[in-house]
Amino acid sequence: MIFRNLTMAGFKSFAEKADMDIEEGLTGIVGPNGCGKSNIVEGLRWIMGESSARQMRGTELDDIIFSGTDNRPARNFAEISLRLDNQDKRAPVEFNEHDDLEITRRVERGKGTQFQINGKPARAKDVQLLFADSATGARSAGIVSQGRIGAIVGAKPEDRRSLIEEAANIKGLHQRKHEAELRLRNTETNLARLEDLIGQLAEQKTQLAKQARQAARYRSVADRIRKAEARLFHARWRASEQALSKAKTDYKASAELVETASADVARLSAQQARLTADVPPLRDAEAEQGALVQTLRIRVDDCGREQERVTQALDRLTKLLKQIDRDATRETTLKEDAQQAIAGLQAEQQKQQDSLSENAPQLKQARANLSAAQTSSRDADELAAKSQARLAAAQQNRDQLTARLDELNRRIDTLTQSLAQLNLDKLQETVTSSAQDLAVCEASLATGITDHDAVEAKLAAARDVKDKCAEDKRDTDTQLARLVAEIDALSYLLAEPVNPSGTPVADQISVEEGMEVALAACLGSDLSLPYDSGETGYWRQDITGAPADAPDVGTPFARFISHSDVLKQALSGVSLIEDSTAAEQAQNQLSPGQALVSKDGTLWRWDGLVRKGPVSNEAERIRQRQRLDALQAEADEVKTFAEAQGGKLAQANADLDNLQAERQTTQQALQAARRARDQAKQTADDAQIALKSAAARSEELTHALELATGDRQSLLNDEGFEADLETLAQQANELSTAAEAARTRLNQAVQQEAELAMQLKSAEQQQQSSVQQIADWQNRLGQTDRRLTEMDQRRKTALTEKEQLESQPEDISRRQHQLMDQLESAEAERQKRSDHLREAEEALRQADLALRESERELSSKREALIRTEALSERYQTEQEGLSQRIREKLDCGPADLAELAQLADPDEPHDTLEKLELSVNRLLNERDQIGPVNLRAEVEMEEIDRRVTSLTEEHDDLVEAIAKLRSAIAALNREGRARLMDSFAAVNKHFTELFTTLFGGGHAELRLINSDDPLQAGIDILASPPGKKMQSLSLLSGGEQALTALAIIFAVFLTNPAPICVLDEVDAPLDDSNVSRFCDLLKEIAERTNTRFLVVTHHRMTMARMDRLFGVTMEQKGVSRLVTVDLQTAETMRDPLTA
Repeated sequence: MIFRNLTMAGFKSFAEKADMDIEEGLTGIVGPNGCGKSNIVEGLRWIMGESSARQMRGTELDDIIFSGTDNRPARNFAEISLRLDNQDKRAPVEFNEHDDLEITRRVERGKGTQFQINGKPARAKDVQLLFADSATGARSAGIVSQGRIGAIVGAKPEDRRSLIEEAANIKGLHQRKHEAELRLRNTETNLARLEDLIGQLAEQKTQLAKQARQAARYRSVADRIRKAEARLFHARWRASEQALSKAKTDYKASAELVETASADVARLSAQQARLTADVPPLRDAEAEQGALVQTLRIRVDDCGREQERVTQALDRLTKLLKQIDRDATRETTLKEDAQQAIAGLQAEQQKQQDSLSENAPQLKQARANLSAAQTSSRDADELAAKSQARLAAAQQNRDQLTARLDELNRRIDTLTQSLAQLNLDKLQETVTSSAQDLAVCEASLATGITDHDAVEAKLAAARDVKDKCAEDKRDTDTQLARLVAEIDALSYLLAEPVNPSGTPVADQISVEEGMEVALAACLGSDLSLPYDSGETGYWRQDITGAPADAPDVGTPFARFISHSDVLKQALSGVSLIEDSTAAEQAQNQLSPGQALVSKDGTLWRWDGLVRKGPVSNEAERIRQRQRLDALQAEADEVKTFAEAQGGKLAQANADLDNLQAERQTTQQALQAARRARDQAKQTADDAQIALKSAAARSEELTHALELATGDRQSLLNDEGFEADLETLAQQANELSTAAEAARTRLNQAVQQEAELAMQLKSAEQQQQSSVQQIADWQNRLGQTDRRLTEMDQRRKTALTEKEQLESQPEDISRRQHQLMDQLESAEAERQKRSDHLREAEEALRQADLALRESERELSSKREALIRTEALSERYQTEQEGLSQRIREKLDCGPADLAELAQLADPDEPHDTLEKLELSVNRLLNERDQIGPVNLRAEVEMEEIDRRVTSLTEEHDDLVEAIAKLRSAIAALNREGRARLMDSFAAVNKHFTELFTTLFGGGHAELRLINSDDPLQAGIDILASPPGKKMQSLSLLSGGEQALTALAIIFAVFLTNPAPICVLDEVDAPLDDSNVSRFCDLLKEIAERTNTRFLVVTHHRMTMARMDRLFGVTMEQKGVSRLVTVDLQTAETMRDPLTA
């Protein structure tokens, strides 16, 4: 295949569609750092099937989609297309019908990726296989970067084998082999599951055979239950019909009684209705007269209340007039007081104005005096303060000198004492002693570590012993649990009573293994009978008759029976025979009482009977009993072994506990030794530090003592400051006295000014108060005049109302007498009408009593009717329910019960219901004793047979498939080894030649190491550059390693040329001479192999040797753009111009 064209859109920094033709020869990709050159390489890897986001320098697949810039929005998808020329038909068979292949891969944000080949959906595996078969791919050696070269140099030998595999073009073989191995493992797993399933089905079939026999017995009991239930239901149906007939007769009689009572109620109801119609008019007349009486009484009461109201109003008006006179007198007095107060306040106001005029000039003069005194006091204070400050400074200086002298004396004493206290000799002795203690602790610690390691080794061995004992104990417990579970299951099955009369003889004998079916064929159900007594039968042990002789053919069957003389006698005439044909021939020669039997249960009796049948319950029970005995014996042995294992485990645990305690003791001792060592080391370090510190401190103290002695002597020589201090003190006292006198004068001026200001302010406040009081008294005077006017108007109104009320009491008394006369006449008339009403109501009451009595009797009879009707309906419902139950239980109607119960005469009386129910219950108990039954056992057995047949066919197919897969894997391994060895030889040859070409001499070779199998071996690289010895690749310089790795890569190309090779800045570590040889080699390989090279480079010499250049620019930040320059065409265009 030939790579033709690569198109990218929305991939990483290529926001817009970028198209790049991949032509023959060398194609360079150039551009500044960060412009997106490597994105083209990653685009090629991605279209070839790369699935790891980390290999694409991202954290998730959506990171390869253009994420947008400040000026360009993000894209929702990325798409890359690669066109291939398939004229040589080297693609997989399914694509060889096309001469051109276009592979497209598209990813949408948040939706995943998809492949298409020529517009049709394809799997990623199909695309990867297509490129793998062409010796290229996303992770092939054809895509080389500086990291790839470093990876080859630092790779393990086994990892370098992939280079030879690519040269051998067996990547596809590896993938197919891996798929075949996966299919083989899956097929083997399916085969194991299928075998387990066939085994499970066989066990199910065995269980179903037993269930089928139980189902047959269950059906027999169920048929008898059906007949007994039919007889019971037939008896219940007849009883139900009789009860229903009687209920209907009772209902008809009750209905006639109800009809008679209803006629009586109708007659009494008509009489009661007539009397009821007479009562309302009388009641209305009585109520009308009562209303008139009530109205007259209300009017009489109203007259009384009006008389009382008028009296109360006259009293109120009299009191009101008296109160008005008192209020008018009080207001007149208040008016006179207000007038007097106003006159007094106006006189006081004039006096206050005169006082203000006199005090104002005096206050002005006092304030001028105060200002002058303040200035004089301030100046005197400033002079005194300055003098005091000079005095304080001098005193402070004297105090500081004195304190400094005292401090120097104390410091000299302290330094002298400190020097005396430093005992350097004693500190040196401490250092020597602590070093000796540290050596002793180090030795003790080494001994503790040795002891602890020894205990740890013993503990590890004890743990291994304990784990082995625990594992053995678990295995034994598991085996014992399995045996106990099987014993419990068999005990449960054998605990079901076969014969209630006693223990069956089958449970008291021993039969050799394999003879159970033959014994059951001989004796059948007689094996379930007990010895000596039983309700349905038993075996007598006192029979002393001569037993029959066994037939001459076969083996006497009594030999296989133990622990039962009775059965030996019963079986004395039976022989076991292996050949059924011989048994058929010998049957004619059998004497009476003789028989032949085979292991499979076939019986040939002397009278011509030949019986063949399945395994009976009796044979199964004997087999289960013998299996139970064997299991119990095995369980006892396993239990004894488990107890022994438990003892070993307990001893191992005890030993482990002892060793753990010993380890804890050694750990504690070790920790104590470490702590002692650390403490001794700390003590030694502290002593050493103390010694060094003491020496340094001694030097410091000596130097400080010399300095302090010199400073003290300087202070003692300076004594002239005392005389200056006395002069300053005298000046300060004089200035302080002058300042005190000025402050006294200031205080007097302040006091005089304050007194005058206070007098003036008090006069002003009194004047303002007088103005406010005059206004208040004038307001009160106006309010008093208004209240006197209102009181005069209220007096006139009250006198007028009083005159009107004094004339009303006589009129009210006259009206009240007239109303009393009318009330007396009305009450007499109401009494008369009330008597007529009581007589009519009494007659109505009597009629109501008679009607209610008649209605009670009717209700009683109706209740009786309802009861009989309900009883009839209940019997009817019960009969319908019984019919429904009959249909549900027996699937027939009541008319069919007699036939189902097989009754000769359905009308004959049955047994009592109690007896019939007892019979049904007894049969139900018998069915319940059978236990759970699988009625579909026979059908399920047939289904299992069909499944086993089908699964057996599948088993054979899987075995055949496994054989084919193993053969295919072996063939792939053989082919892979052959192709790998051929390719190794070719790659090694080309590597040697290319190494010599690139280095200008020297020698190099490849070697298979670490395995005899080429498919598992590693590749070691040995190189000898010119002038150097043969050595491993890792020992070469960086440039030599790069050239050697390039030689290996190009050797792979020469062995199995790939359609394309991508080199991403691999010339970066090379100097100019090596770059020149590298470019010559590229040119030579391109011409020899037709491989198309894409070279990402920054080197000017490499750019100059390219056939064409693609430039990647980033005109907009974050957006890459692709431009093309064909250097061959440019040279062609340049030559004519040069000429």
